[in-house]
Amino acid sequence: MNRKPLSSGKLKSAGYDESARVMHIEFTNGDVYEYKSVSREIYRQLMTSPSPSSFFQDKIDEQFSSQRLSRVPKSENSDSFDDLFRPD
Repeated sequence: MNRKPLSSGKLKSAGYDESARVMHIEFTNGDVYEYKSVSREIYRQLMTSPSPSSFFQDKIDEQFSSQRLSRVPKSENSDSFDDLFRPD
């Protein structure tokens, strides 16, 4: 599925498969989620919204079932950073 770029807060890109009624959203942290039973109109509204992040929060996030398709692993540097704040 081809995703189109979004420049809005935590959203990086989104794509839609009309025959399956499935939308993929890539977040700026690299995670990709699949949202099921999404109408073409919802996808169109997301892509044309002046604030896609707000539209996502209001109309998609908790309205549609989702699953994570991929997750970007933490880098070694972020693990070291996390170690600084772990309780002993």
